[in-house]
Parts: sequence; C-alpha cells; structure tokens
Amino acid sequence: MTRRRRDVNDGRPTDAALVEELKRIASSDPELNELAFVPPWKSLKDLLGEDDATVVTGDDDDGIFYHSFCVREHKLAINVNVLVPILSFIYAQMRRGSDDGDLKVLLCVLTGDSLSGWNVRKRRVCQELEDVVMCENEEEKQKMKDRVLERELTFVAFIQTKFPKSTAAFAHRRWVILKCCSRFVGRRRIHPTAKTTLVEEDDGGDDDDDDAKMLKLCERESLACEQTCRRKPSNYAAWAHKLFVFELVHLKQNVNKSHLLLERAKNVLRESKTTISASDPSAWHFRRAVIRLVGDRLFHFNDEYKKRFSEEIIEEEFRFVREKIVAFRGRETLWHHRKTLLVHVLQCFDGQLLAQNEIIKEEIEFAKENNSADEVKVRDVPWATKYEDGDEARLRLSFSKYVCRI
Repeated sequence: MTRRRRDVNDGRPTDAALVEELKRIASSDPELNELAFVPPWKSLKDLLGEDDATVVTGDDDDGIFYHSFCVREHKLAINVNVLVPILSFIYAQMRRGSDDGDLKVLLCVLTGDSLSGWNVRKRRVCQELEDVVMCENEEEKQKMKDRVLERELTFVAFIQTKFPKSTAAFAHRRWVILKCCSRFVGRRRIHPTAKTTLVEEDDGGDDDDDDAKMLKLCERESLACEQTCRRKPSNYAAWAHKLFVFELVHLKQNVNKSHLLLERAKNVLRESKTTISASDPSAWHFRRAVIRLVGDRLFHFNDEYKKRFSEEIIEEEFRFVREKIVAFRGRETLWHHRKTLLVHVLQCFDGQLLAQNEIIKEEIEFAKENNSADEVKVRDVPWATKYEDGDEARLRLSFSKYVCRI
C-alpha cells in the first residue's frame, strides 16, 4: 500500500499538512452535516466517550492528525489549537496571489462569512449549470439542477451548524435557490407592482408537480431557519431568509390566487407562533412583513377578501400580541409591534372596513384613554414598584401618544 507523504515538524503536522488534510476531509465527504471547534483532546475517548478502536477517523494511517481532526458519522470536529495555524497559512497564500479555490472555500468552513469562499462555490455552480444547458433532455437537465441544489444546501447547512448567523451563508442559499429553481420561479406571472389591479385566475392551469416541489423546498428552508434560530436566538439573517422564502413560494407563485394566498399567510403566521420570542424583534418584524405583503395584494381584490383579511389575520394578530403583552410585561418589542401594526392598519384600511372591525376600534379607544395619562407621573415611577411596571407604564403612554398623532 502506498503511504501518503506528510510533512512533520517535531512529531506534529506542519501548517501546510493541516490545510491539505482539511481540504481532503471537506472534499471527500459531501454529506458532512455538523461542524464543531472543540478543546484539545488526549484521546478520542475523551472526545466521543468511546474506545479508540470503534472510532473511524478516515485514512489517517500514521496518526499525525489524530489530535487535529475527527470525523465521525459525517460530523467534523476541529481542534481549536489548529485554527490559527490553518488560517495564518491560508491568508499567507492568498497574499502571495494563490488562485487555489479550495483554500478560499476552507475560509467558509473556518469563518462562515468569507465572501471569497462563497464566490468560488458560486462560480463552480455556474460552470456546472453551463454543462446542464448542453443537455437536451429536460427531465435529465432538471435532475442535474436538483443534484447541484441538494449539494449546495447540504454544504451551507453544514456551515450553519457552527455559524447560524452567517449572512453570507443565507445569501448563498438564496442565490442557489434562484439559480436552480428558475423554471419554477418564473412559471407564473409575477406582478411588477402592488398597485396594479389584479385579476382572479382559475385553478385549472396549475402544475401540481411544480407546486409540490416548491412547497417541499419551502418546508426545507423553514426548517433550516428554525434550526439556526434554536442555535442563536434573535437571528435576523434567519428570519430575513424565511421572509424571502415566503415571498418566493407563496406570494409570487400565488399572486392572483387570493384564497390560496390568504390560507398560506394564515398557516405561516400560525406556525411561527410556537417559536417566536417576546424579545426577538426580527421575528416580530417577519410577522409584520408577511401581513403587509399579503394585505397589499389582497386589497386589490373585492371587498370579500378585504373583510376576510381583516377578520382572520388582523384581528388574530392583535389578540396574539395582547396575550404576549399580558404574559411578558415591559417588553418594548411587543409594544412596538402593536403600535406599528395599528398604524399600518389605520393608514391602509378605508373607513367602512375600520368601522366593521371591533378589535381595531378597541385599540383606538385604548390609545385615547391612555393618552391623557400624566407624563410626569409615568416617567417618575417610584423605585419601590416592580421594574416591569415602570416600563409597562412608559410603553403604554408612548404607544397611545404615537397612535393619537396619526
């Protein structure tokens, strides 16, 4: 058996050898699904809680990388002590003008936000898609695109297990989806503006197979957003990506199907209730954005859909935020959501629709009643009271004064 030649310095691998080994691991296992930077380990039993004999570490036959990397069940652990040497070597090579794309991709693994590394992967995807264009069989062409999409999303998910707030990683997800799903995205007419009158279309011309693929993609991306939010709460990048998926799959694909758009919006808002935090402004911004986008579309249909939107989405949202405010006192995020949503409704709803909505009238009356509160007394709440009571009083007054100025 031919043994690989490795550079060793005092029994330890050199920086170049570490980089080459990490490149080999990243390229040889496309199914890697978890990344971790861990403290140094004396034996793999310390790391995994198992006997060394049961651990598969790859084809590292002479064991010089035994204390640097560990691959087990498509999970990669990297010793924190080798991070600086590897990064120093990569940056030194880049300063010398190295054109090795694999080195730049390793920066994605080690930092998560290396635009150079993500751009290398984008160029490789473009090259593969150029080969796909040469294929005459449409079915085979789509299968090749699906394989590219699956590989890239798997790699991004692997990176996001360590860097769940990486905006560059989410941007790469969006780019790959638009690149590989262009046929589905452009299948229906996308309305250029929200101000143009929309016309109802019949359901008979839908391609159910394409719809199923887009819904499956939506479920996958929503799950990816939930997983990153669990790892890092208040994750703006994840909620922004989830809004992109909603616009792509539900809003643009059902732009002229008011009934379907309304049901999809209700489902998305209902699902996010279980994972939303009272102190996460990104999550509440997502809910407002969904309501605004759907409202802008539905307001161009007949009065029936306006009324349904008012009753089934707006009223439900106000009830939900009221419950949260009672349960979590003094949270500015909740009051800001309530204030912003009410102002949007007052500016967009006509007088007849406002008169028919009881909960909006209750909100307006609530604002008028609290607007007369003594601002000095509210500002100087005695310290003997609970801290959240003082915050609650100030937030209530701020909400009332802002709404009454509209």
